[in-house]
Amino acid sequence: MGSKVILASTGFAMGAQHPGRLLAQAVEEAHHKLHGQTITAAIFLFSPPLSPVHPSMLQAQMRQLACLQIAAATFPGVFTDAGQALGDPACAVLLLASPLGLSRSGQEPGMPRLRWARPDQTTPHWLGQSAGFGSVSSRTGCFWLHASARREPVELCFRGISAQHSAWSAGLRPLSAILPVTRQEGNLLLQLERYLALPMLAQNIPFSIRQEARLPLERLLIGEVRKDTHPDTPPSLLHIRATDINRSGLWLERALEEESRAFLTLRDPSSAERDTRIALETLATNAPSPAFAWISSSIGRDVAFFGGEDRDLALWRERFPQLPTLGAYGMGELLPTQEHSHLLRYSKVYTVFSAWNGVNQQESGEQSNAFNEPLTQIKE
Repeated sequence: MGSKVILASTGFAMGAQHPGRLLAQAVEEAHHKLHGQTITAAIFLFSPPLSPVHPSMLQAQMRQLACLQIAAATFPGVFTDAGQALGDPACAVLLLASPLGLSRSGQEPGMPRLRWARPDQTTPHWLGQSAGFGSVSSRTGCFWLHASARREPVELCFRGISAQHSAWSAGLRPLSAILPVTRQEGNLLLQLERYLALPMLAQNIPFSIRQEARLPLERLLIGEVRKDTHPDTPPSLLHIRATDINRSGLWLERALEEESRAFLTLRDPSSAERDTRIALETLATNAPSPAFAWISSSIGRDVAFFGGEDRDLALWRERFPQLPTLGAYGMGELLPTQEHSHLLRYSKVYTVFSAWNGVNQQESGEQSNAFNEPLTQIKE
């Protein structure tokens, strides 16, 4: 078998430098890996969100790469297969070569869609318009095609893709069964089935948490399962803002929907690592010859969550050590299904792509129809 054709490459740069210099360093690193191939499209990610990304920086790279299809955005953190940063100045770059490319949404029916938006833009209407992967909380999202910018929610299509596979790692440890919501007053959850909410939480929290000086509400969540939703739909996760000892209830960030069911759950590093291992094994089985990957990560799944190392990324790099990978730390992760996107929290969503080229088709022996395959969901 001949050497594998490289169709995508990444570059990463970080440090106390101007974003333009970081971009130039990251592009140079990625460009070198493609060994002189013609660049057809590029994605530039910057962090943190206040990075002064000026249009002239992107236009300069357009001229240098002779590429008119460039997408750029800023996030709290960015990463590639080689490096990562959250809260520090950094730039992550993905360069694509023929037959891969980018196009405006709607121009390539059936192609994988990359979606970016701010939290206030992720309305049910927008999520339901199409299926796509991506990240939420970009301060600015710009799609550059022939030097025109778009500042509304960004939706791009990848061209030249023969297969797309997504899997997600929830990282949750359920603490109770899924029970009907029987009593609440506004945002105050009082009762699940016949159980008072606060005593139920106290009885089910793990022993390790009982030993802590304070209740870690930032890791405890309520999972909401809405009425008449598809069984594979991920639950909505709600923060517990405070406890109410006098009424034995839990104050949530919003009221649960009518006739919904709910459960107590804990954001747990061990569960996250287990879920990630299962997700990556599934991807390795379903996508044996990927060309590149995108990872959407919650800012709550960083090194602090795991106690010193982002274990999700460490496991990814062990399983796919040579795969060009681009990703962002954000405040929401988009999980694609056949018809629309789901907005997740505190998860990692992994999406890998196989390229449409002669090498992949000879290896597989047939055309993949993976766009319509169900995505892999990691649950308890």
